[in-house]
Amino acid sequence: MPTPPADRRALRERARRSGSVVAQRLLDQPLRNLGVGGAVALLAVTAAFGGLEPAAEPGLPAVVVGEPVEAGPFELTLEKVLWVDELPGVKPGEGKRWLALTATVTNTSERTATSANLRNTLGLTGVEGLVSPPDLGTDRVLSSQRLLLADASDLSPVQPGLDYELVFLFEHDASLPPPEEVTVQVVGHTWRSSTITPDVAWFDPTVVAEATLPMREAVDEGGADEDGAEGGDA
Repeated sequence: MPTPPADRRALRERARRSGSVVAQRLLDQPLRNLGVGGAVALLAVTAAFGGLEPAAEPGLPAVVVGEPVEAGPFELTLEKVLWVDELPGVKPGEGKRWLALTATVTNTSERTATSANLRNTLGLTGVEGLVSPPDLGTDRVLSSQRLLLADASDLSPVQPGLDYELVFLFEHDASLPPPEEVTVQVVGHTWRSSTITPDVAWFDPTVVAEATLPMREAVDEGGADEDGAEGGDA
């Protein structure tokens, strides 16, 4: 189930009260500055229906900002797609910048999930200059860090039924210009027994949604909301 708007406002208010500089830098970005208001994805005309569809891999549902995607064991709602040279207390390597994707994540299974499960759920493809190598057997690069916006801490374990507001951080070579767009893949897994060992775990990574989305610089705005009022929701 998607997180109700009132619950999301409560999550944001807790992050602000915590004083987290990561939350203030990323969570408070006005939507008008991020290209996620009227254009949450790159759009292409669909000839068959005369409508507009996010630019996505044929046959795959599109990742749309603000809309939940089911990707076992999680429901993931991508919120913002940003780049930033550094975050206070969370610095990338020398000569690197962060590509930062903020998202609300809920463990919808009945089992406690791990940080490794979370890492395997969101990746970028086709982005020149990402520091980490692609995940084995794919062209998908996974995040370097996953931090709670409320206090910039690592999230593990991921308890069932709770909403977490996170930032997925990807290191990027700062000698290159920041990308104007990135292709985002959301990956789901299946809970089953291993074919090799007695272990039961989340296996079979499968891309369940994909889209190419615009990326914007994270700019400090003093906590203004998209209507220009101080202290409103981002």
